[in-house]
Amino acid sequence: MRIAGFILALFLPVFAHAAPPSLTTYTVSHDTIYPSATAGSGFATTTSIDTAFSEQVKVSIKIMSAGGGTVKSLYSSSGVTNPAPKIWDGMNTAGIRVDNGTYTILISATSTATSLTMTDSSKTVIVASSDSTSPDTSSDSITTTTTAPQSGAPPEYIPIPTLRIVTNGSRSVSSSADTAFTAVVYDGKGNKRNDALVTWSFGDGMRRVGASVFHAYYDPGEYLAVVHAITSDGGDALVENIITVKDASIKIVSASSRGITLVNNSARTLDLSLWRLSMGGKEFKIPEDTQILGGRTVLFPSQVIQLPLANSTFLLYPSGEVAVKYPVVMIPAQTNATAQPSVGVESYEQVQAVEDSEPAPLISRTTNIQTHEEAVSAPTTTIEPAAVGAVLDVEPPAPASRASGIFKSPWTYGFLGVIALAGAAFIFL
Repeated sequence: MRIAGFILALFLPVFAHAAPPSLTTYTVSHDTIYPSATAGSGFATTTSIDTAFSEQVKVSIKIMSAGGGTVKSLYSSSGVTNPAPKIWDGMNTAGIRVDNGTYTILISATSTATSLTMTDSSKTVIVASSDSTSPDTSSDSITTTTTAPQSGAPPEYIPIPTLRIVTNGSRSVSSSADTAFTAVVYDGKGNKRNDALVTWSFGDGMRRVGASVFHAYYDPGEYLAVVHAITSDGGDALVENIITVKDASIKIVSASSRGITLVNNSARTLDLSLWRLSMGGKEFKIPEDTQILGGRTVLFPSQVIQLPLANSTFLLYPSGEVAVKYPVVMIPAQTNATAQPSVGVESYEQVQAVEDSEPAPLISRTTNIQTHEEAVSAPTTTIEPAAVGAVLDVEPPAPASRASGIFKSPWTYGFLGVIALAGAAFIFL
């Protein structure tokens, strides 16, 4: 009996002074979370629960509904003093977002040394819905969607995003030339919206769909091009650009081993973005933003374009249609002998071959060129008239002999007639 009393006296102070474990640290980063909000919206989408205990404990942390049921078990451990913070994102055990409302954080801990327990349910977290960059609405004006509050939860606000469209802007383009039109759509936060549906109305009856399209105006004038962008979350924006259409007065003045020379015969700056030069079965795409000043001549060097020499050179619209062909010849018109017509040539070698094949005598450099035109066969009609100065590149033919010129003189024929009459008189005598 004394021994039992001694043992009881030995351990009684321990139990008499033992206390259950307690929380030395307990913080919740956000009392209200908005799981549907997007990053950068300013709303908290999760909350962090940080705990620490006075001694080593077996602990569990749970999220409880207002009715007392377990929504999600966040953490459990058989022995811990200071666990890492636990994050709750408003989802239940099945990974489904919980309804809006107030939820209780339940902490249960049991001392591993004394088996004494403690519980804490003093803190709660409100789950609400707020800013979302992807609301399911198609209204053309800002709409506020309100969800019935649950247990004091704030209403849900879903604004339609503001869209901003960046285009090529108002500009001048060439008639009949396929021109690139581009649009980039951004929302109010600067995010690019590649999902936007972009449509173009060019003011001439044509409509195209796409963020990057080509369109050709066929008649000069001013047109109002309207680009319209909409998004699946209700974003809607319009931008209007004035497009001035003028005839492209562009010519090829030479094509040689040096390269291809173009001249802008108009007074305005001509944009040749994405036009193409073609020669010898190959093409050179003119870089974007390439422009020729009004009245200026520009050489595209052969070192840059790297096109093989050929008889014909083409300037193509971005669509691939022919804008200019060079060299160009024309069918000679019936004109007055004193007027000098335009003479087109494709190359000196070709013209020389025609001359060598004709039996007619060579003409002098001072002879009217109409005689030369009548001596060669008429060339076929092509797209453009001969460029001014193209004939100057052809070497002149060799001068005619003096004998051929003598027999063309009327004095020569008169002299020969006198000799013939004198001979006849001599015979009769």
